[in-house]
Amino acid sequence: MAEQLRGTYPERLTRAGAYLASLLDDYGYPVIAPFDLFELIRKMFAEREGKALYLREDAPTAQTYASLRTNLRKSGIIASDRDYKSRLFRIIGSPDLPADEITCLADPTCHLSHLSAMQRWGLTERVSNTLILTRPDRAGGAAMLQTIMTARLGPGNDTPFPLRRISHPETVRRRKISVYETKLPGKWIKVRGEQTRLSTIGQTFLDTLQKPEYCGGMAHVLDVWKNNARTYTDAIIEAVDQAETALVKSRAGYILEERLGIRDPRIEKWKALGQRGSSRKLDPSAPFASTFSETWMISLNV
Repeated sequence: MAEQLRGTYPERLTRAGAYLASLLDDYGYPVIAPFDLFELIRKMFAEREGKALYLREDAPTAQTYASLRTNLRKSGIIASDRDYKSRLFRIIGSPDLPADEITCLADPTCHLSHLSAMQRWGLTERVSNTLILTRPDRAGGAAMLQTIMTARLGPGNDTPFPLRRISHPETVRRRKISVYETKLPGKWIKVRGEQTRLSTIGQTFLDTLQKPEYCGGMAHVLDVWKNNARTYTDAIIEAVDQAETALVKSRAGYILEERLGIRDPRIEKWKALGQRGSSRKLDPSAPFASTFSETWMISLNV
């Protein structure tokens, strides 16, 4: 078996290197993180019986990883990713993917959001070359990565190459990258047939009220709600209802009820969260305006 594997790859591959290369062929993705590469090496050790791989250790170590990584590099099986450099390995024989998927493969804590999500959901005709990603802040991200590792490795298991918070480059696959970090990253779904994670439709509408400047501006947001909110009313109300800030409930309530004429008992409950005499604004980036919604106690500054 080992000899057959070696025949498929360059001669300078060791038997273990050839077997690992075959696992990379089956991996299915064009990039791999150090954590996942080490887990493939661990898989190889578990499958070693009868393979004549000549593995000296009973279990892989950091030194094993370094030796096999070098063997794969010199044999042209992997290389540093052109965008993420040494933070991610490019598997040379696997077809590349667009930035939407590569960023999500590189960073398991992020998802597409704001204007990028609006484009994917068909809510806007605006075209932007900037890919907007949302992910948890540093503390939330560390907790999320730990949860992922525990699910993969089991409680108490360790690895010399843990998942770490990755820094996204300015461009990935020729697309500009903008990363929004927050304590409340919101809900997302996995896009069918892709590695892309995308904010849910309700979360996408909620994001337009929380960060309209990332969504084409509040004037554009109002057009998007006018053209699409009736289609997704229940998902929008559910997402807004679960939001922690009262301000977005006032913004959503004003748009749904006063501009679109949508009535719902859940919207009615949001009125109790208004603050009379407050300086709250519909558009957070624009100056306060004297035009005011008495019902929703918010300045209509758009």
